Amino acid sequence: MGLERFPRWAQDLADRYMSGSSSLFILSGNINDWVPLREPNKTSFVSLSDFLKDALFGTRDAVVLYDQGTGITVSPDAVQDFYKTVEAMDTIAGTSYAKKPPKNPSEALLVIDRFIRSRALDPKKKASVAVVISFAHMVAPRGDLQFMSQEDFRTLIMVQKWATDPVFARSDVTIVLATGSLQDLNEAIVNNPFTAKVEIGLPDEAERRDFIANCNIPVKYEGLTEETFARQTNALSRVDISVILREAQRLGKLDASLMARKKKELIEKSCFGLLEFLEPTRTLDDVQGQQAAKKRLREDIGLIRKGAWDALPMGYLLCGPVGTGKTYLATCAIGELGVPCVQLLNFRSKWVGATEGNLEKILLTLRALGPVGVLIDEADAFMGTRSEEGDSGTSNRIFAQFATQMGDTRYRGKILWILMTCRPDLLPVDIKRQGRVEIHIPLFYPAEDAEKKLYFISMSKKAGWPVGEADVDAKWLAGKKVSGADIEAIIVAAKRQSLLDGDAHPKRTYLEKAALDFIPVTSALEVQYQELASVLECTDRSFLPEDYRKADRAEVMKEFHRLQALLEA
Repeated sequence: MGLERFPRWAQDLADRYMSGSSSLFILSGNINDWVPLREPNKTSFVSLSDFLKDALFGTRDAVVLYDQGTGITVSPDAVQDFYKTVEAMDTIAGTSYAKKPPKNPSEALLVIDRFIRSRALDPKKKASVAVVISFAHMVAPRGDLQFMSQEDFRTLIMVQKWATDPVFARSDVTIVLATGSLQDLNEAIVNNPFTAKVEIGLPDEAERRDFIANCNIPVKYEGLTEETFARQTNALSRVDISVILREAQRLGKLDASLMARKKKELIEKSCFGLLEFLEPTRTLDDVQGQQAAKKRLREDIGLIRKGAWDALPMGYLLCGPVGTGKTYLATCAIGELGVPCVQLLNFRSKWVGATEGNLEKILLTLRALGPVGVLIDEADAFMGTRSEEGDSGTSNRIFAQFATQMGDTRYRGKILWILMTCRPDLLPVDIKRQGRVEIHIPLFYPAEDAEKKLYFISMSKKAGWPVGEADVDAKWLAGKKVSGADIEAIIVAAKRQSLLDGDAHPKRTYLEKAALDFIPVTSALEVQYQELASVLECTDRSFLPEDYRKADRAEVMKEFHRLQALLEA
């Protein structure tokens, strides 16, 4: 059996090593999952370190495993030779490593280095050695050099030397650093041109099917088949799948309800609570007005259902003044879409590198989860920019990670980005350009009396206080520019007074008083500014009201800059 029995990432690592391009590799991503170990008569599932030791490096004369918790472990055939090297070190340096092998990184890596060299430089011995360092980010963590200890420096220098050492390059030596995220590992190692990086992704459908068939956890399927279970476990690791199977064993069956609940729970946990699944109960039928936007979204939803991924945009930008219902429209669209939808939570951390690592984990999950909708509210503040300063470059790196993923056309239609902001002018053009977030949909306050009436009826249902057309008169709002959120506030105020009075009067009475008393809190100047910003961002004239559709763009731009100057003053 050759390399074809190994996972793709292992084949990639072996090919790169055989080409002589590198002897130092970084494995990142799904490193805590089980790996299939295929033998002639069976398939078992083992840890990454065991797979590397027994399968990928199984023919090496010596395999050394190291992590700070366990310390150094040497393959049985090389133990005697290893301790001879350590005893020689003790004699020369006065240490006692033979009696108590070191666990701290700087000393442990020094011992490993001496062992490799003793084999590589002795013509009587075969220099066929593999070293696997687990939790490498604990050995050489990302951090500012000025805050590193001398021990950290020694460790970093040792690993850097391994990447370029001619003794290692001439010998059959492979060193693997395993870390969940490249962002957690010291950037001097990650960015070293002599270091090869290999990502271990989450298992694809064929790999999940193989695991379910060979994991020896029999369950009773109810309303599901093994095939559909394998298909629906996208974005889950083999360990996650085993958790669902064992829970199903305990409950006596595996059905769609258990599958959906456990999948949501496991993905949210694996992302450390950095994203949450949304479960909208509304559809685009619940959205009043915004006819052009709804038409476009419904057309694209139809393409998604047909599987026409290559005809879909990479993402949408919903923009418009505060209170125009951007988030509401997005969640209603997702409710009609019928695919999982997540909202990114605050993944930023005060620790150096942790923010980038968190986002890397989220993106890895999204790539495996697709098709999936991703909602990002207040996108101008959430995503960072290239030019932000004062945070050691974190915002720049976050921006680069987002921009790279959003521009990866392999995920067109698979990851559907929906960005929302009232200030689209603050979003970097790199994000808004075609090939990333391509469709810009501006939303506006209701203008016509009939539209305002529909908003009253719709928002009253949302508030649990339904009213009819006879209860509403749009003239109450004459001279006031109000948003859907404002109308909802009017309804809530009317409902409140009605409850206080014990429903003594008709709903129309309470609505009229609440509407006449209502004062919009948003500055009219700022609303106009945000509206013009959205008009200028629009990518399709059909999304615009008639007056803006006919307006001269140069005049709109001129007015936008006039308002900008007034607001800044």
